[in-house]
Formats: sequence, C-alpha cells, structure tokens
Amino acid sequence: MNYFLGEEWLSLMEKVGTVSRARCLEIAGNKIWVGEYQNAGQKKWQLYGFWEDDGLARLEELFDLGRQQGIFQVESVFNMARWTDRAMLEEVGAEIVEEFGTYMVDLGRSQEQLWSGLYGTHRNRINRAVRGGLEIRFEVTVESFVALMDETYAKGGLVNPFSHSYLTHLFQLPGQRLLVVGVFSSRGIEAGAVVPWDRSRGYFLHSATRQDSLPGAANLLHWEVMLELKRRGVAGYDFGGARRDTNDPRLAGIFHFKERFGGTFIPCWYWRKVISPGRKWWHDAVVGMRGWGGGTV
Repeated sequence: MNYFLGEEWLSLMEKVGTVSRARCLEIAGNKIWVGEYQNAGQKKWQLYGFWEDDGLARLEELFDLGRQQGIFQVESVFNMARWTDRAMLEEVGAEIVEEFGTYMVDLGRSQEQLWSGLYGTHRNRINRAVRGGLEIRFEVTVESFVALMDETYAKGGLVNPFSHSYLTHLFQLPGQRLLVVGVFSSRGIEAGAVVPWDRSRGYFLHSATRQDSLPGAANLLHWEVMLELKRRGVAGYDFGGARRDTNDPRLAGIFHFKERFGGTFIPCWYWRKVISPGRKWWHDAVVGMRGWGGGTV
C-alpha cells in the first residue's frame, strides 16, 4: 500500500487541520484513505497517494463513489503523489494542473553501483564529510528540526511554511515506516531529513540544513538514507519535487543537487476532476459571495 493512502498519514492531516476529516474508502477491494474538505456546504476529496497498478479502473470507481456521496471534485496536488501517466488522467477526464517531477534512485543495485552512480562532486563531498567526523543518527528531536527548517527557509528569504503543530505530530507517528535522520558534528545537528517509506520507495518528504553547514553534510545525509532504505528492502529512493524547467535559482539548485545522486527523472502531474459541476458551481458561487477567493477550500 502506498504510504500516503494509509490511515497513518491521513489521520495526521486531520489532526493538524489540513483536511476536514480523513475518510476510509474501499476501492477495487482495497481500503484507501482520502482527505475530505468541506466548505460552503459542499465536499471534495484529495488523494495524497497514487496507484501503481490498475489506475484507470480504480479512478473510475473512485469517481463513481464520489458522485454517490455528493462530492463535487476529486484532486491530487500533493508533492508526494506520483501520478505519472498523463494519458490515463486525460482519459478519465481529469484536468492537468501542473507538471513537476522527481528523481528516483534504484536501490536494487549493489552499494558499489549506487556509489559509482553518484556525480564525482557528491562522492568527494561525502568522503570529506566522513573524514571530518560527521556522524549519522536515526534520531532527531522535533525542536532541533523545526529550528533547522526555520534557518533553511530563512536562507532563501522565506518563512518556514510548516507549522510546529504539524511537525510535532509528524514526529510522533509510529517509527516503523518513518525515518527521521540527522547528520551531527561536535557543534550539533548539521542537516536532517524526514523520509516515510513503503515497500516500493522511500519518500524524501522534508529536509533542513544549517546556514553554515559543514561541507558534505547534506550529501552524506542522502547517501546514508539510501543505504538504510536498501537494508530495509525498499526498492527505490524518491527524491521529492524537482522542477526541471524553472527560472528560480533556488529551485534550479535543488534540481541539480537531486540530479547528481544518479537517479532517473520521472515527470509527475497534479490534477483535478470535477465530478459534479452543479455542486462545484454552487460551492464557487458561495465562496465568491463570502469573499473567500477563487474556489479552493
């Protein structure tokens, strides 16, 4: 089961108020969890995960169930939801909202093959970090990670968009399928990451680094995450959102950093499907009259 279609993740979304409630649905004989939003007396569902098999039939069944339950729209605009088949989405009448992508590293290869797949600059930085005495720990406190995230976003002149409440609840999730990893030096944490995983992949969900982090800390972080996922029998490491075509220097830098771990670029799509035009029209009209903006919940 995809990690983001499970109870654990959707219950978190409900606790922190990202969705009105978490719903368990049965689709093609499988239980999946969706986020339900309610506003202006109308409801929509968001899929936080994706199906690798039988996507067309499952989406059609989901849309039929949504119509029966008075849902006006189903959408998937979450950065970890890997809808990669644009033709399938268009076949079911979904509107493509945005293209993004990810780099996927095949962890079925040997450690030697993974190492040789890294760009030379990454290998050099990892070696330097090891020589400098940097240490990997699979335990990080939420306080230190929040502070590190604040510092990371401040580097780009941004405010950390993730609330302390969300990060606290995230760190309280059961640890069997959630890696919380830090790179430490004598002065404390240099870099950290949160990586949920399922059988098919580990997902690079969040990371943070010190403004003056020691050379190679972030490179070593991801290398050790890859090795740990491989030890756990996970098939691949998913590097998260990567914008291939961007004029933003910050996003371009992130793209090239992820690219150099030797993965394959996979384009992905945000999408939405209106399944009840009348309900959506009513929702948007009420939202517009209240001055809430353009029809999102």
